[in-house]
Amino acid sequence: MDMLEGVGRRSGSEQILNLGIHSLNGYERNGLFRNNGDGTFTDVGWLHGVDREEDGRGVAIFDLDRDGRLDIALRNYRQPAGLLRNTGAKRHWISFELVGTRSNRDAVGARIRVRAGDAWQTREVASGSGYLSGSSLRQHFGLGDADTVDEVEISWPSGLRSRHHSLSANRAYRVVEGTEFRSDDPASAQADSFDPLARGTLPSAVSP
Repeated sequence: MDMLEGVGRRSGSEQILNLGIHSLNGYERNGLFRNNGDGTFTDVGWLHGVDREEDGRGVAIFDLDRDGRLDIALRNYRQPAGLLRNTGAKRHWISFELVGTRSNRDAVGARIRVRAGDAWQTREVASGSGYLSGSSLRQHFGLGDADTVDEVEISWPSGLRSRHHSLSANRAYRVVEGTEFRSDDPASAQADSFDPLARGTLPSAVSP
């Protein structure tokens, strides 16, 4: 999982402030941290135009155009909100929307573990993601070159556990507690499953 830190940016004058009489509030760069896969992260915000000048406060992450690449909405202090649209290379992915029956309806607190090859990833459903912000409740997993998920384990807040195998990548799945998965694949879509994902390209510019 990559991370975004929305904390604002110092002014273009690059002045050095005396910390004894000034605050850095609103003068720090936003940071986008790439997961290196070894327990460390690298700040790549300046490489991708994410180290914005606005005084960022709230951050929400979601798939705006449902193309499998996560986008970022920024809430700025006394400035217009910003939208950072992901135009990176398309890789394989999978996502899940959990619906609780014995657990709470949004399955907040549920934990999903996904295995593709030898690599495990874990996500936990949370109702808030930052200051006055809430990211999508769909749990997104980047899979790199893997086009199949070998195993999925879900631990529900109620204590129920479910396990599924051999799921196709590049699809969103709706999982109702105590029932089988439902895919967004048009060939197998159910009445209450996801709509087919929109497949489109994103503009190259980062728009405020």
